[in-house]
Parts: sequence; structure tokens; C-alpha cells
Amino acid sequence: MINRWKLSCRAATELMERQLREELNRSEKIKLGLHTLICSACRRYEKQTQLIEQLFRAKEKAAMEAKTEAQIEILEEKILEELKRKDLD
Repeated sequence: MINRWKLSCRAATELMERQLREELNRSEKIKLGLHTLICSACRRYEKQTQLIEQLFRAKEKAAMEAKTEAQIEILEEKILEELKRKDLD
């Protein structure tokens, strides 16, 4: 019966990766939780994976904000140029 809930480290890391993208079912969550209680290497891997994911998301967000900021600046310049052109007409 215990073997039913047992995971290899490979299976555990696959579940860890998958849970970053989608919801695990109840059985998978229990198996992963039991495995990480026992396996310090997988606990460490899980923490590292979560940190890397957070860093990538933060970088993505910063890139999007920078892109938006650059677009705003370009629009502001175009508006100012158009206003100056209208003043000259």
C-alpha cells in the first residue's frame, strides 16, 4: 500500500515542473507532498525551481513595463510634434 503513494525523484521533479503550469490532482499533490517530506534533495530542487520561476516572471513583467513605458514616450513625442506642427500652421 505504501508503494502506491511512493514517487521516484524523477517523477517528483516532473510533478514540480508541471505544477508551475497547471493544477495537480489530489493524488499527485499528496504523493508529491509525501515525497518532499522525506527527500531533502527534492525539497531543495522545488525551492530552486520556484525561485527561478519567480525571477523569470519578474523579468517578463519588467520587460513588459519597459516596453509600455517606451511606447508612452514615443506617443508623447508624436503628440508634441503634432502640436508644434499645428502651431506653425
